[in-house]
Amino acid sequence: MRGLASVVRMMLEYAEVEYEDKMYDPIKDREEWFDKDKPELLAKNPLANLPYLVDGETVVCQTNAIFLHLGEKFGWNGNSVPETLLILQLLDEIYDLRNEMIQLVYSFKKVSRTEDEYLANANEQISKSCPGYYAKFEKVLERGGKKYFVADTLMTPDFHIWEIIDQYEALARKISKESSLKDFPRLQALYKAFR
Repeated sequence: MRGLASVVRMMLEYAEVEYEDKMYDPIKDREEWFDKDKPELLAKNPLANLPYLVDGETVVCQTNAIFLHLGEKFGWNGNSVPETLLILQLLDEIYDLRNEMIQLVYSFKKVSRTEDEYLANANEQISKSCPGYYAKFEKVLERGGKKYFVADTLMTPDFHIWEIIDQYEALARKISKESSLKDFPRLQALYKAFR
């Protein structure tokens, strides 16, 4: 599973801005994070955590806050209250689906002690979890009538939704399972257009 900062990198790449990509190995870079970098960030933001974004003098922490900060900076947070509300709801909804995957890939969550348990859990995600969320996303696309979720141009939630769909597509291929997108033509079109 790719980390949350992968969406941040995608947004920065799309905006064509230069950035420093600071990654920490949880074992090798533990001291660098806890003894050096985190205390420096805490001086600027008491909520310092991973991932974080330094934008000039501003330090933004927490994933959705980073997404919204970049969205505001690049004009991807909508042009009206209804668009902004939809963006916020979509960010929360895709986070729920991401948390489903966390149940599968992080050992402190739903344990897959054997290959068979892993395959059963992965199969359940592809055949049950994804279609439930994908049906909601399909309905949003149908009601909105736009190329993407909020507009005919990319907006903040499109990046995270695409990322999670891409991770589930990779999982389906890994376990030789058919894509969950097959029954959701609008979502499938969005996924392909974004690529």
